Amino acid sequence: MRVLIVSDFFVPHYPGGGERRYFEIGKRLIERGWRVEVISMKIKGVKEKEDIKGLKVHHIGPVIRDPPKRSFLDFLHFMLAVIFWILSHDYDVIDAQTYAPLLPAFIASRIKRTPMVATIHDVSSTFPDQWIQSSKTAKLAEKTLLRLPYDRIITVSNATKRALIKDYGIKPERIQVVYNGVDLPLVDSIKASRTPDTLIFVGRLAPHKHVDHLLKIVKELKDEIPDIRLKIIGDGVEKNRLLKLVKDYNIEDRVSFYTKLKYADVIYHMKESSILVLPSTREGFGMVLAEANACKRPVIAYKTGGVIEVIKDGENGFLIEPLNIKSLKEKIKTLLLDEKLQQQMGEKGRKIVEEKFNWDKIIDEIIKTYKSMNKLTRKKGIHNHQRSY
Repeated sequence: MRVLIVSDFFVPHYPGGGERRYFEIGKRLIERGWRVEVISMKIKGVKEKEDIKGLKVHHIGPVIRDPPKRSFLDFLHFMLAVIFWILSHDYDVIDAQTYAPLLPAFIASRIKRTPMVATIHDVSSTFPDQWIQSSKTAKLAEKTLLRLPYDRIITVSNATKRALIKDYGIKPERIQVVYNGVDLPLVDSIKASRTPDTLIFVGRLAPHKHVDHLLKIVKELKDEIPDIRLKIIGDGVEKNRLLKLVKDYNIEDRVSFYTKLKYADVIYHMKESSILVLPSTREGFGMVLAEANACKRPVIAYKTGGVIEVIKDGENGFLIEPLNIKSLKEKIKTLLLDEKLQQQMGEKGRKIVEEKFNWDKIIDEIIKTYKSMNKLTRKKGIHNHQRSY
């Protein structure tokens, strides 16, 4: 079968969770004999056509200088480019992720009569401080996009599935939960030694990630735990404000920022750290939690979205009520001062990842979904004589 993946960006040029998910799925489909192509936005300095682990990646539409920053015209240009691309190529299944890829992929899939999957990672209805709600236009767009009659919706957690049913009126039978996973052989191939009293955050520096909470905690704990350190891996609109807070709190010698790292380097820094902390109030899944557990590192996160399906409170980490900085600080302190507990939680986390979040098991669910959609298309009498198998 021939599959088209539609994404705003793609690895290694933009290492987001959705992009990493598609990469892991795509390369495993190719290993099983499938044909997979990806279309995403052009990026300055990147070739328009790439071969990434067998994945044929085509960069189309506008040229983006600093992903993920884009203008309205960039979005419009990309959407038109997606439509024209799909209309001029033949696929058995189209898989597009939120948000910009959804509408053009849906329109073109209907014209071409090709089955389409909408991959929806999370929604902004679960907590009041989501970035998308800062714009009435974006909020309206989300409501419209999520209600389109896609052939199938895949989401990464039961929490997001419940939100789609409750807040957007989507029928449960149209939604399938397929978790994110971790490349365990890759994780195990990277060697690093744990550095005591070191926290790590990995993710976009966006308001709802609340990295400022971590900075405040480091400031307050630096006298009690003299060697406390914080690594921040990621980039985003909050970076300048966070840099200013680091200076204001006088913790410049304790906080390090890293951007544009290769995936293997991110895993290396996770292994060098003691605890991964994710004080986010919007997470469809929280892939970095599973990745840290795969590295045998305990995790602490705000209790929101799909996070509760990754963390078993008190077993592989701690769940904290959202925005409760005091409780977050207490749990961080508890773990940093108890290396035995760190080790126990890390070992438990690794077992959970092996059982639930292993890509080699998850890919079977993806294949089953794609094949069922293709069979449904045939039953309806929709054929494309130019398809390749």
